[in-house]
Amino acid sequence: MKTFLMMLLGFASGAIVAAGIFAFITVIGIIPRMAQRTGTEAYCRHYEDMITLGGLFGCLPMLTDLHVSAPPLVLGFIGAAVGIFVGVLAVSLAEVLNVVPVFLGRAHLKQGLSIFVLAFALGKTMGALLYFLVPYFL
Repeated sequence: MKTFLMMLLGFASGAIVAAGIFAFITVIGIIPRMAQRTGTEAYCRHYEDMITLGGLFGCLPMLTDLHVSAPPLVLGFIGAAVGIFVGVLAVSLAEVLNVVPVFLGRAHLKQGLSIFVLAFALGKTMGALLYFLVPYFL
């Protein structure tokens, strides 16, 4: 009985956290904004379904002792997809909060915005590559 109650509590806690994350994604409008920017508004429902399925299937290894081994190319694809999602989420959040315009106004930056954003993206990419690849070379 104690194990069942712990399982129920863990499931309920996870469901609440997942609902909060999905509500956050919905409130900042990441899916409609991404569809609008890419010109794929007709597929907005598919985006929502894939994010939900990704959340569900992403939890399976944690719920079971499932260990998935995949070729490096597949892992690279999965890592790129996760990175793109996190990047889109961060940019959407920054856009909603108007972080970039406020920062540019305070920094008096009138030109070179694309270089500034590219530097952020390259820095994040290099940091992630170092984080994930350095342990393999040590």
